[in-house]
Amino acid sequence: MENISYFFIIGFILLILIYGIFKRTNVYDSFIDGAKYQMKEGITIFPYLLCMLVAVNVFQASGLLNDLIHTSKIPNELFIQGAFRPASSHASMSIMLQILKQYGPDSKAGMASSILQGGSDTTIYVMGLYFGSIGIRKTRHAYVIGLISDCICFLCCLVLFLIFLK
Repeated sequence: MENISYFFIIGFILLILIYGIFKRTNVYDSFIDGAKYQMKEGITIFPYLLCMLVAVNVFQASGLLNDLIHTSKIPNELFIQGAFRPASSHASMSIMLQILKQYGPDSKAGMASSILQGGSDTTIYVMGLYFGSIGIRKTRHAYVIGLISDCICFLCCLVLFLIFLK
């Protein structure tokens, strides 16, 4: 019973096939039509996704983040996670996992990092990807509000880290 997930996957596929038979639907043709549609959507979203990935990598490679860390009193790991969270979920998640591995989940840094990861969002990534893919061009106010909420979450985590967490 190690790989019980395989049974769930096969069972789900069989359930879809049985449902299609009862509804008298050509499941294979429906699958192909859906795949074609999603490929078109994927091609539409790809340039926005690529733009976000390039922007995050340029920011990381520029060294600006290291200069900001050395001139502040903010804990290094939380500052890095807070800086990357609005742009990249994967980068902030990997930083959180490093914090949890190094300090433990019950440490001040671990708790503040977990709160930051759960309380904020990848605002730049989400808005760039989704607004761009559906053609919304007037996004200025949405970006401002999203980034303000990310900053408030980051500041709350720092206050918790410095004052309240034991």
